[in-house]
Order: sequence, then C-alpha cells, then structure tokens
Amino acid sequence: MPKQLRLKIITPLRVLYDGGADMVILRGEGGDMGILPGHEARAAVLGYGPLRIFADGGENRELAILGGFAEISNDTVTVLSDAAEWPDEIDRVRAEAAKERARQRIQQKNSDTDMKRAELSLRRALVRIEVSSYPLIRDRK
Repeated sequence: MPKQLRLKIITPLRVLYDGGADMVILRGEGGDMGILPGHEARAAVLGYGPLRIFADGGENRELAILGGFAEISNDTVTVLSDAAEWPDEIDRVRAEAAKERARQRIQQKNSDTDMKRAELSLRRALVRIEVSSYPLIRDRK
C-alpha cells in the first residue's frame, strides 16, 4: 500500500493544493468521507464543508469547500470546486454579516424570498465561519 495520496484541489481561478497527503477528509452529500491510500476508485458530489488534509506526519490543514466533485483513483484525489478558501483568506466579519442576512431572509418567509438561495447563503456563511477559526498553517504546497 502506498505511503501517501496525491491531492489536487482545483477551482476555476487557481490550484489551491497539489501535493501529498496521508489522509483526506471531505464532505460528501451523504456526510464526511475519509480517504486513505489504497481507497477504492469512486467519484463523489461534494457538499459545503471543511476539507481536512492530514500530511507531513500528522500536520493537518483545513479549507472551506463550497460544493463540487471529487474523484478518487489510483491513490490520487482530485477535487474540483467552484469555490474553495484557506482560513486566512476568509473575511470573518463579512461571513458573520452574510449569516445574519441569510437568517433574516429565512425568518421573513415572504413570497419575495427565494428560500433555497437563502438557505445556501446561510450554509456557505456557516462553513466560512467554521473554517476561519482553524489555526493558520502557512506552508502550503
């Protein structure tokens, strides 16, 4: 069994990570999924949530993934997402304000409120707030 996975995290704007990982935990639509070397090949639709990278002898890194897809094949995990952010890229004050706006829209429940859009805004804000509280690790690959 190989010692490490190769992890690639890609958005339309950039490659956030391309390096080794001992384990990856990502949020699929059905819940969190842990991936170790030797994992069976599969594809997964990603939900909104943190993606955790365990590498370099247990050092872990987290980032916010706001949907997308993951492909696991031949000890390579490729994540394609429309939006992904490292903790130090998240504006916590802005995320808190977005959370409050979304909660207000949901509570109003009037015919002008697009509930699905308000709920997605709330989920994005909550993930950003969660991930922004993680300790910073600056040596990204």
